Amino acid sequence: MARLRPFIPDLAASTSAAHATLDPPPRGQVGRGVYETLRTAVLDCTFLPGMALSEQAVSEQLDVSRAPVREAFRQLANEGLLESLPQRGTFVARLNEAKISDAIFVREAIECRAVELAAQASLAQRRTLAQIVKRQASASARADYAAHLAADEEFHHQILVLAGHPHAWAALRLARTGMNRIRHLAIPAVGSNRIAIDHHRLVVDAIIAGDAGAASQRMREHVQSPLAFLQEIRRRHPDYFEDEART
Repeated sequence: MARLRPFIPDLAASTSAAHATLDPPPRGQVGRGVYETLRTAVLDCTFLPGMALSEQAVSEQLDVSRAPVREAFRQLANEGLLESLPQRGTFVARLNEAKISDAIFVREAIECRAVELAAQASLAQRRTLAQIVKRQASASARADYAAHLAADEEFHHQILVLAGHPHAWAALRLARTGMNRIRHLAIPAVGSNRIAIDHHRLVVDAIIAGDAGAASQRMREHVQSPLAFLQEIRRRHPDYFEDEART
């Protein structure tokens, strides 16, 4: 597969701005920025599954040295978002249905319990979830899918906060990592943005009503919904998936 030169105009611009305002930038800031830039590009499918990446090309595009790019590649490989193949190079990881199923298993265990606990929070705290969903719906209506997915992250994180387990976000965020790509690809395929908002509203209604059982069931339906998207995405883009023989 030929190496492709990545281009991320808005993120590249923000990196250049950092160089203009900080001389030099504080130690660690550039590295974190490169990591977040590349992670976003993978999760929103700017970098598509199977795409070849080059340290040199990325460092030139973002106007940074190769060291923070190499470290970002390492971190993203640990998260399962990149794959380094000896004698071949670094590639955006293809989708793996078994790993997606495992991620859903982890999410169910954490999030179905979290909404049960969130339903016991104060009414004022529970109502904050409705405001997040409102912002998400607004972003979706104007086709700002980056803001839509950011609100999605905020929604699921806030549920953990209301449940009294904010530190569980690290484990949940990792489980959600591969799911973010499915959700993004499913927006044009099946309108997953609208489906997610409808699910969120049902979860919120149950939490605000203090109905822990209903909240858990609604969350389970929501967490499992990407399974229904996979076949349509595979039909449209079979090259985005790992060969079953390799998994």
